[in-house]
Amino acid sequence: MQKEEFIAIASKVSEGLATDQQKQLFLYHLGTFAKENPEWEKLDLEFRQQIEDEIKSDIRIQVFGEAERKPKTTKLWPRIVAIAAAVAFIVLGVYFFNYRNDKHLDIDNLVMQDVGPGKNGATLTLADGKKILLSDAVKGQLANEAGVSISKTEDGQVVYKVVGTKANGAGKNNTMTTARGEQWVLELPDGTRVWLNSASSLTYPAFFAKTGSRKVELIGEAYFEVAKDKLHQFIVKTKGQDVEVLGTHFNINAYPEEESVKTTLFEGRVKVSPISTQGEALSEGEKATVLKPGEQSVLANNTIKVLPANTEQALAWKNGYFLFENENIKSIMREVSRWYDVDVIYQGNVEQKTIEGTVSKFKNVSTVLEMLESTKVVKFKINGKQIVVMPGKDNN
Repeated sequence: MQKEEFIAIASKVSEGLATDQQKQLFLYHLGTFAKENPEWEKLDLEFRQQIEDEIKSDIRIQVFGEAERKPKTTKLWPRIVAIAAAVAFIVLGVYFFNYRNDKHLDIDNLVMQDVGPGKNGATLTLADGKKILLSDAVKGQLANEAGVSISKTEDGQVVYKVVGTKANGAGKNNTMTTARGEQWVLELPDGTRVWLNSASSLTYPAFFAKTGSRKVELIGEAYFEVAKDKLHQFIVKTKGQDVEVLGTHFNINAYPEEESVKTTLFEGRVKVSPISTQGEALSEGEKATVLKPGEQSVLANNTIKVLPANTEQALAWKNGYFLFENENIKSIMREVSRWYDVDVIYQGNVEQKTIEGTVSKFKNVSTVLEMLESTKVVKFKINGKQIVVMPGKDNN
């Protein structure tokens, strides 16, 4: 942003004529300036907070309407014009002229065309083909299948409970599907809890039979807390492998577009078995392996490698943030694409350099992109629901 553009936006803010986006942009640059310049700290703390609260209040009114407006005291704008003008137009003006113009980050574009984060949401497909959009469903019973009650709890989970002695839903599969930009938590009929990441699906019986194993099928990513049952093995079928457990906590990343399937164990023991598609004898590297807590299996080309797990990184998505450690940009952007429901295109030679960083997944996409841009490996442009990735200063 040029100095003149900033002054124009600051003028509109002080006159009460700024749009929602202009106010957000003003607050963003004000916050950035405050971190890097002691002059702003010389203003009274309470007054600085009043300025920011005043702007945020107006933004909320624009978004939610007059019904959200609370009884107001005298406007601060006369004082803001007198004091903030001196700070914003002179000190911040110098800041933009001498510093921001040298930045290679296209922050204004990112903020002005921002994309909000994903949310809790999923679609439940019953055995008879009926689909239930869970984000719209009210709490309480959703369906009753063959003696099994399916309900939505107050905190948004889907829970299966056997309600009769003649439950016979075994073999009648339900499927929970999250689209891009959605995630969901469900409790299976045996008490197993599953956290389903975005762009994923889990297929499972409405009722587990009293004999045999408990089998489910996963596409995408999920974290499992399997209910202990020594008599009934729990099996997760994914792309190219089966994971067999009795009762344990583990995460599986098995997206079709990823080059490998990663299984990370947090508690208990699991056996990971590659599935031979040719019916041939398995080689040593293709044989089943048993994981211990803190280990991760990586399946690629029908061969399993066992590595020490970065458990924090494996569970970052479930715990509400992105954690990138030595990841290439294309792998990172696939994760961003799934959560923010955006398409990604690449311009220029974006090399496979690795990036490290962490940021909340509940921030707008501009915050994530700004963090990635700070590495100077890449820069971005947002065009609606499309993100353009270009080489950064250190990747030319």
